[in-house]
Amino acid sequence: MTLIAMNVVFYLYGTSTGVAAWQYDFGLVPGMGFDEPWRWVTSAFVHFGLLHIGLNMLMLYQFGRQLESVLGTARFVALYVISMLGGSLAIVLLASERSIHAGASGAIFGLFAAFGVLLYKRKLAWQSLAATAGIWLVAGFIIPGISWQGHLGGAVAGAATMLVLIAREKSKR
Repeated sequence: MTLIAMNVVFYLYGTSTGVAAWQYDFGLVPGMGFDEPWRWVTSAFVHFGLLHIGLNMLMLYQFGRQLESVLGTARFVALYVISMLGGSLAIVLLASERSIHAGASGAIFGLFAAFGVLLYKRKLAWQSLAATAGIWLVAGFIIPGISWQGHLGGAVAGAATMLVLIAREKSKR
């Protein structure tokens, strides 16, 4: 809920100060990614409209609540941040230098992937989640303006993080 509140407050701030300037000042422009590394984080709180933030926050609420209850707050926040940074890294490495990227979806895709790994490792049904995430991932390649790079990077980082968390948990037993 804190992450949702942070996103909403930042969105309201941005819309009150001038959307275009706010998006450019805090969004992730790959050509500036290594010179202005704070954009790797700030861009995850910038959204391109009400539908954009609404969908991201709905997914964060649905999957975040469940993952936080399983992982605990500290590990959940670590998963979220690592997924966000993985999405940003993929954008900086793979996207057009002058494009602008924003939104929490890199972190959200990390949650999708982490949740899928968790379900798979616990021998629970994961296929529906994988199909839904797969549809959204493919949409990023087809629909202009969706950052497939951020989605892919976030998913890889989220899955890898969950594998590490599961391995650490097993080693403690």
